[in-house]
Amino acid sequence: MKEITIYLFLLFAGVITAQTGSGEYSIKNVDENTENSDFGASFYGEKMIVFASPKKGVSLVNEVWEENGQRFLELYSANITDNGELYNVRSLKGDVNTKYHEADATFSKDGKTVYFTRNNYYNKKLAKDKNQWNNLAMFKATVNENGEWVNIIPMPFNNVSYSVGHPALSPDGRTLYFISDMPGSLGKTDIYKVSIEEGGYGEPVNLGDKINSPSKEFSPYIDGDVIYFSSDRPGGFGKLDVYASKTDGSVFEPVLLNQPINSNADDFTFIINPNTRTGFFSSNRSGGKGDDDIYSFIEIKPVEFKCAQMITGIVRDKNTNMVINDANIILKDVEGNPIENLTVNNDGTFELHVLCETPYTIVGEKSGYNPQSKTFTTSNEAGKITKLTVLLGTGEIVENEIKPEGLPKELPEEIVKVRPSTYVVNIEPIYFELNSSYLTKEAKRELDKVVDLMNRYPNMIIESGSHTDSRGIEGYNLWLSDRRAKSTVNYIVNKGIDPTRITGKGYGESQLVNQCSDGVKCTEAEHAKNRRTEFVIIKM
Repeated sequence: MKEITIYLFLLFAGVITAQTGSGEYSIKNVDENTENSDFGASFYGEKMIVFASPKKGVSLVNEVWEENGQRFLELYSANITDNGELYNVRSLKGDVNTKYHEADATFSKDGKTVYFTRNNYYNKKLAKDKNQWNNLAMFKATVNENGEWVNIIPMPFNNVSYSVGHPALSPDGRTLYFISDMPGSLGKTDIYKVSIEEGGYGEPVNLGDKINSPSKEFSPYIDGDVIYFSSDRPGGFGKLDVYASKTDGSVFEPVLLNQPINSNADDFTFIINPNTRTGFFSSNRSGGKGDDDIYSFIEIKPVEFKCAQMITGIVRDKNTNMVINDANIILKDVEGNPIENLTVNNDGTFELHVLCETPYTIVGEKSGYNPQSKTFTTSNEAGKITKLTVLLGTGEIVENEIKPEGLPKELPEEIVKVRPSTYVVNIEPIYFELNSSYLTKEAKRELDKVVDLMNRYPNMIIESGSHTDSRGIEGYNLWLSDRRAKSTVNYIVNKGIDPTRITGKGYGESQLVNQCSDGVKCTEAEHAKNRRTEFVIIKM
């Protein structure tokens, strides 16, 4: 009788023509790989990983998985050398490993909790659906004083009718990511997230079509606000390929990682140390030692996310206001060259992806109507969605204003509109000294105004967006701006504001307010205008 296991997530479509990607890496096949399957590395502290491999030792007939003739998988731990090799491989202690498959684990930062994938086997019972099919399930365990993993608990959203597995924790340990083919999935397997609460877990939430596709999404890993995952969607280098996106939804299309991370085979379970920028991934590419091998890598150049926005719109008849469902929308560059030409949906709607800080012309046309066009330049806000209405006839294209929830029609003097659909607290800019996240006395006086405003509007939610000038290394600027954002948020929270009402995000040098980009000579005063923090109103 056939069983669904970890490997059944690895049944893929044919090879796709190679495409260019992002990031630069050096890789090597680790010496500890065997002739069998070794894959699915996860960090267990700074100097260890845990991975899956067939059981070792004396083999019994009923321990062999018929699908590949190898023994069932177990979880093993190994120490990491400074050059990315593994040593001291040993089976994970305790009750985690059983006679069925275990793989794909993630550990809490304190090393006391593990979430892992297993055949749906619990209390010595193998759960099967109505067709006698065994799916995957996810479990939690804790470690005792002897280093043994005990107290195995199934996740409350496990189900005999579908699979749940491949867990990954957010850096703060409050969100658990996983994959599933549960009802409501957009593709064959989707990535979901669920909040970890004191009393248990929230409801699983699908990450949506900015991450998931009609294909298979696989093996998520969270690195700050970046999510890495594998997918066999069209457009990759081969079968499963590693992609990256942002957890905040600001990236509309996942970014494909470059070779040699990706190949014409299956590449998956990508993990990276946020401090050393080294990590591991798995692949069954040619030239390896076994079915699946673990590779270590060094990140030379990080994956690049181009600042992108979305334009959504609807086409209507100017005179009747009726929806026009067979109109054409043409997007042109600054020289008038067509970039995209599409026919609107049956409900008259359309959707376009555009780059930030780029001039475009959008044209709406239909036989029997006068063409209408609008020329505009996108802002520097990553993830912004602009809504347009195209009125055909003698009409025009107009932008729909999106206001924060609860924003009054008459703005209080403490709130000002700085650009379409963006409202901020009206204070003097929070400037920082070069290479510093230290709050000056002047900055604290301005932050006290934010605290006062939030006390007067108890439902107000804001984002503290911190920015640097263009001097310095881009990655360093992003790190510095994140520190500055956290510095302002911590000050406001320490003044008694509920931390759920304010978030902080560092944008680095990605949203300059003037021409002072790399290589442009500017005065110190001009650079200073870019070292700022803005408080954007999310909700009133």
